[in-house]
Amino acid sequence: MIRLVNGKSLENPIYLLADNGSLEAQVTLSLRKSAHIVSLLAGVDVHPVSLLHSSKVDPQLLDGIKAETMEDFLAGPIGQSSDDLRILPFFFGPSRALTEWLPEKLEHWKSERDGRSHRILDCLHQPGDTRLAVALEDLCLRAINRNELKKPFLALVDHGTPAFDVHRVREEVGEELKERMKNYVSGFSTCSMECRDGEEYDFNEPLLENLLAEKKEEYEEMLVAQLFLSPGRHAGAGGDLDRICSSFADSSPSHRLVRTDLLGTHPSVLEILLERIERDQSSG
Repeated sequence: MIRLVNGKSLENPIYLLADNGSLEAQVTLSLRKSAHIVSLLAGVDVHPVSLLHSSKVDPQLLDGIKAETMEDFLAGPIGQSSDDLRILPFFFGPSRALTEWLPEKLEHWKSERDGRSHRILDCLHQPGDTRLAVALEDLCLRAINRNELKKPFLALVDHGTPAFDVHRVREEVGEELKERMKNYVSGFSTCSMECRDGEEYDFNEPLLENLLAEKKEEYEEMLVAQLFLSPGRHAGAGGDLDRICSSFADSSPSHRLVRTDLLGTHPSVLEILLERIERDQSSG
């Protein structure tokens, strides 16, 4: 079905590149950049939409264009005119926001008019797919060469999660990255930036902060591979990771810590998103 919105034809399905959302402008700008590139590669419109938070960012920090949350989109002209939505998760794994919060919102949208349908496509990592590890390997080697590191200790850090299935993604990617980087580093560990209280969340251990404190006596060079897609209050300039990592670099004049670039616009990530669209289109 084709509908007209603001005088333009609107073909179904509509693709939404969805992240969790942030109050930091750079996260929205990064999401928009990734959506634009994937849109060009796929030959379809890909709309950047955050699940929460981002609509509160001052539009003046976003090139004058207000960020759109999922609820905004579903209630807006394109969402209301569409009968078929495809969600491209800009998530490494099945966050509860994807498995619980988002389906509820989409079902409510679906119930508003007969004939509507929606589909949440696969997250960025799937078992057996090594592309995230390949991307991280690329970023690690670039960081080693750029900073002339000599076999640093490598730590793969993610945000930390209450969902074990999301944690499993980090561990699977970490195992592959460890194997790929074994000739370039002197040690390896996965870790989290933060962890909720309670033994049921201990799978997030070790915390990066504690890992750095433990390793600073043995290693002078640390390489932190960031399992993060976008800058923001965690991975952006002056963010949580800056604060945590400074403890290692400041502990001795001989200590150096280098962080990899973020993954959001890496070709491997864009390839995964493009593949999601192509598979969806071929499945009908």
